[in-house]
Amino acid sequence: GKRSLPMDQEINQPIEVMAVFEKGRMLPVRFRWNGRVVKIDHITARWRTNEGRFRKKHYSVMNQNSEFFQLTYQERTSEWFLNKIWVE
Repeated sequence: GKRSLPMDQEINQPIEVMAVFEKGRMLPVRFRWNGRVVKIDHITARWRTNEGRFRKKHYSVMNQNSEFFQLTYQERTSEWFLNKIWVE
């Protein structure tokens, strides 16, 4: 059959993330969602948006099975969110 394009699915749930600081940058390493731990293999993009005087940090990440996720760190509340996943 024809390979279908991955669909992005809105999740927008708070999640627990383990992150490291590297040269002053915060980088997510793994997160827990839906009862599973997802190990981040690769950060494919990073960008920021402003929410008043606070910032949000956004990350597109990939695990070793090439599943894509979009995470956001909200400075205002110090919370992480899983925004989207891409599913085959």
